[in-house]
Amino acid sequence: MSRPTKRVGRINFILRTLVVTGMAFALEFLGDELLHLLLSRSAYALQRVAVFGLIGLFLMAVIDGRLLDAGLPGWCRYPAYFVWLVATSLPAIWSPAWPIGLVLFVLLLIAGAAFPGKQAQFNPALVSPVAEIRDEMSEPVKRRHSRWFADPVGFLRSLLTLACLWLPLIWLEDISSGDPRVWIARFGYLILSFVWFYKVVGRLYDAGRSPRKIFGYLFIGLLLLIKMLLRLRRRGSSTGRYALLISAVASISSTLHAWLRLINGYELLAVFMLAQIPLAFMPSKPRQPEPVSENDDAEEGSHKPAPTNVLALSGPFEYLRIISVIACLFVPLIYMDHAFAGTAGSWIARLGYLVLGFFWLAFANGRLEDAGWAQSDYPAQFGLIVSVASLMPIAVHWVNAYGALVIFVLIQAPTAFLRSKPIPYDPLPEGS
Repeated sequence: MSRPTKRVGRINFILRTLVVTGMAFALEFLGDELLHLLLSRSAYALQRVAVFGLIGLFLMAVIDGRLLDAGLPGWCRYPAYFVWLVATSLPAIWSPAWPIGLVLFVLLLIAGAAFPGKQAQFNPALVSPVAEIRDEMSEPVKRRHSRWFADPVGFLRSLLTLACLWLPLIWLEDISSGDPRVWIARFGYLILSFVWFYKVVGRLYDAGRSPRKIFGYLFIGLLLLIKMLLRLRRRGSSTGRYALLISAVASISSTLHAWLRLINGYELLAVFMLAQIPLAFMPSKPRQPEPVSENDDAEEGSHKPAPTNVLALSGPFEYLRIISVIACLFVPLIYMDHAFAGTAGSWIARLGYLVLGFFWLAFANGRLEDAGWAQSDYPAQFGLIVSVASLMPIAVHWVNAYGALVIFVLIQAPTAFLRSKPIPYDPLPEGS
């Protein structure tokens, strides 16, 4: 069942449109400062249209609510969204046209607030069915939302997973030199940013500290203020009654701006991740046990994990022997890849990498299954962490391929401390 659209009044439409627009400009400024963007005018305009187009999707629900409140047809959402996108993106495409964009934005606000809201007709016969549906849906919806909660350990695992996905994107942007690969990296940044946001909100909800909207509005306003002060200082227009205050705040902003320019993407990611570790120390808020119904049992039964290959199950020391054998098979492939660089022999070696990689993933999943750690996303996260920790040192030229192979073996040595999970005794029936 689709979620019904909420009605949005005139003043609410104006305020929400301003918030979404401010959020778009604030995120653009934050991205410019953190990602060290140096783009041409055409590339910057293309990025503005793409990023603002994605952020503007949040505005679609506001527009739909305003159309519902005014009794207007639903197809009007597309012209309204198009006008907002043109109004916010036109200054990046053509700088002298910023008054036109401002006029279009003001006209959009006026048009959205011009139509009065229509009074919804009250039908007493629909009250009882709607109440019953709401009561029936309340518990499943609460259970579905509770699955987004992140406990302390789960939040730390999520941060580690996001860092492992973020590192290759930073490397890809560094080697892109302005070619299309930089857009792939920045699109990945955007996707991971949304995932990180939901994880942080889930951690706060799990700790019983629901985030307040006012803090988000203050953060957006602070970013826009810093951006405005930096622009005023560059133009040398910090004169007047509040010149001293503006100059002081702009000096702090300039210092932060210069510091961000000095560190690279890897150091910035490390600071960003370390700053969130205190969130994991907030204890989870106790919640009432959720009743289990027959429908829940049916749903859980329909999502049973796939059976593990029995041949891949391995104990602690057996897995270490398997990893040693796989590493020994990697050595001649690495030599072959370097010896026949750029020829068919190099591609044969890389095909061998792929085959050995599949074997390693199968036995790694079997080791975690043997230790009772195959639930949730542990196998996928284990494979991701080991892969990134082994391959990224090659990408940044810290070690060669043989050094990465040593890291690959050593990083999996702690799996020997995971004891095998006892197998439940299953007596054979009589006559077998």
